[in-house]
Amino acid sequence: MKNKLLLLIVLLTASSSVLAADATTTLHWKGVVPSVTSSDEVIITGPGGALPYAESAGLVVTDNTGAFTSDRISLELHYRACADGTGSGGCTTDNEAVPGEDVDAVGDIINDASWTMSALDTVIGTTDTSAIGTTVNLDGAPMTQATPVVAMAGTVTFTTENTTPTDEVLAVGQNIEVHAVINSSKAI
Repeated sequence: MKNKLLLLIVLLTASSSVLAADATTTLHWKGVVPSVTSSDEVIITGPGGALPYAESAGLVVTDNTGAFTSDRISLELHYRACADGTGSGGCTTDNEAVPGEDVDAVGDIINDASWTMSALDTVIGTTDTSAIGTTVNLDGAPMTQATPVVAMAGTVTFTTENTTPTDEVLAVGQNIEVHAVINSSKAI
């Protein structure tokens, strides 16, 4: 599964538009090693430009049907800071963008970033999850896979939920994981 997710991220990164700056991250509801692909122009952060940011949160599972809700994950898209201290996007070759994934690389917040869910995977042990209706919500509204949502606020909040019971009763202690590949971009 990790290889399929990595291949998906590589393919998404390779298919980026030439005219758009874009960054990709993977959100996890459960403890899973994260994968982040930033660009030279933008960087995904937590609230207030915080790095590292929370890419995982807990699921709230109240019974053995496979229904759940989640804690929130809040993210922001920022322009990458330029070497001269500016951070409003469009660093020039004479004034290169600050590399890396630390606070020095974080420039101005982008309030009208586009957010897209490009993949969603629910894992409940060996249970077939194809019939359950896991959703990922952006600021409380369900996202549709591959459909960009332009946020009008700098900080966006993601949650996930499933209200459809599985076809089988889950064993006590069964782990449930939700993985969503989220892409954020801003045309520059």
